[in-house]
Amino acid sequence: MVLRMASPVKRKGSDNWWYRRSIPADVKRILAELPRERRPRNWYSTHIYISLRTADRQRAKAKYAEVADQVERQMTALREGPNPLTPKQIAALSGEVYRAFAEGLEDNPVLSPEQWRDIAEGAREARNGSPLLIADDPTERRAFTMERRFGRMADAILAKRVVVTDEASRWKLIERLSIDMPEAAEKLARNADADFSPDKYVERFPSWDSNKPNNVPGRSLRALADAWHAAALARKVSERDADRFRSVVVRFAKWLGHDDAARVSRADVARWADARSAAGIATSTINKVDTAALRAVFGWCVERGMIAANPLAHNVRIKSRGKAKVREPFFSDNEASAILRAALSVQPTKREDPKTTAAKRWVPWLCAYSGARVVEMIQLRKQDVRREGASWVARLTPEAGGIKTNQFRDVPLHEHLIALGFGVFVEAAPSGPLFFNGSKQGDNTGPVDGVYARLRKFVRAVVDDRNVQPNHAWRYTFKTRGLEADIEPLVLDAIRGHAPGTKGADYTKVTLKKRFAAMKKLPRYTSATTDETRAAR
Repeated sequence: MVLRMASPVKRKGSDNWWYRRSIPADVKRILAELPRERRPRNWYSTHIYISLRTADRQRAKAKYAEVADQVERQMTALREGPNPLTPKQIAALSGEVYRAFAEGLEDNPVLSPEQWRDIAEGAREARNGSPLLIADDPTERRAFTMERRFGRMADAILAKRVVVTDEASRWKLIERLSIDMPEAAEKLARNADADFSPDKYVERFPSWDSNKPNNVPGRSLRALADAWHAAALARKVSERDADRFRSVVVRFAKWLGHDDAARVSRADVARWADARSAAGIATSTINKVDTAALRAVFGWCVERGMIAANPLAHNVRIKSRGKAKVREPFFSDNEASAILRAALSVQPTKREDPKTTAAKRWVPWLCAYSGARVVEMIQLRKQDVRREGASWVARLTPEAGGIKTNQFRDVPLHEHLIALGFGVFVEAAPSGPLFFNGSKQGDNTGPVDGVYARLRKFVRAVVDDRNVQPNHAWRYTFKTRGLEADIEPLVLDAIRGHAPGTKGADYTKVTLKKRFAAMKKLPRYTSATTDETRAAR
């Protein structure tokens, strides 16, 4: 099953990307009890819309993870209910507002010394209750002026720190701000008068430490996965690998039945791994993908203070003898011939996209004569195929999509491919991807995965032996045939894109000339008859 990941969206009338999320029913009920001015900004009756403030999709995806994490923490705080603040926490929050003004405007106070002193006096007047306000009760007058002057400041800093507190604590914070903010204005008055002597008042404020690892509030597993995913893409992890790890976390959360990372234990992961094993998932997938993804994401989040501890500090592994091998991993001659014959006989239909038809027609042949990963060939673009004299070359490059080694390589195209008409097909094709329609948003993972799944189904209809992989087996098949043709293993690995086995081999570079010579040694597959070859042309 393909899991659909949350991603930035567009809104009519805006060039920027947006974060969008529906508000769960239980959170709606909580919000209904809050005064309108106390609701988080951009949280509407049924949905949350927050501008990511960029029209660039990659930047938006990175920002999306940050916003998603903030929203999920806000929801967790709302669900946990109002918690009272300690005097130290109140002082720390007021200190953050103080610094935002006193230090944020220090280099350029903007206003004159007199204007800042007037602001300080106005703040003190609000604390005492403005005499200009008509009210019978002095207490009521003071409450009104304090709320109007400092209420929004209090709500803004509480929202920034994702704190949901009770009315008593909120009022104590407003009281503290009414004392500290006049001092911030006085400090800026001195700065405006060219007095930049050290600020002694700021030393009284403690740092906000409620989000240290030993006291981390609950975090959404999905939000943490999104944050890790954005950071992984920023450090050039392939989009396919990053998507795969994120989908593991989402799948785990769905099985777990809740989304709170703080409640995850090593025993939970062990039970999930056992359930996956019982469902027939390969041990290698569980150990090398599932638990590896969870360990990587949790570890990254611990390093950044997002969660208190990594539940997989001691790894979970499924122990087994592995799947019994009852046959070779490569296609037999008969299987390879059957697949290639089926590819040659593919005909366009009204219901199937022409590029999907082209993928069924050409990708099996390209993999048969290169040992490339199927996804690498699906990603091939017109501009990646070129002539080298009388020969043809395909460049498999990370610019086209995910490459496991993250390095380009040039693959000589076997003369049989050209005889079958692949060169003619490329020349007639429009610019861009040859075998899928590129996404308008620039993220081609979904379209590529869709073609991959259709190719797998196409090949499985021809070779139904579940003990051989319908796409990956071409890598084994190419190397096996290459060794039979006396091609050096190092050259075969260079064409296949397989990492060298030793450091010494890594220093030996296989030139394109050497690859061309090797490809000439590789015999033709015997699946295409003369009539079929003529028809393909």
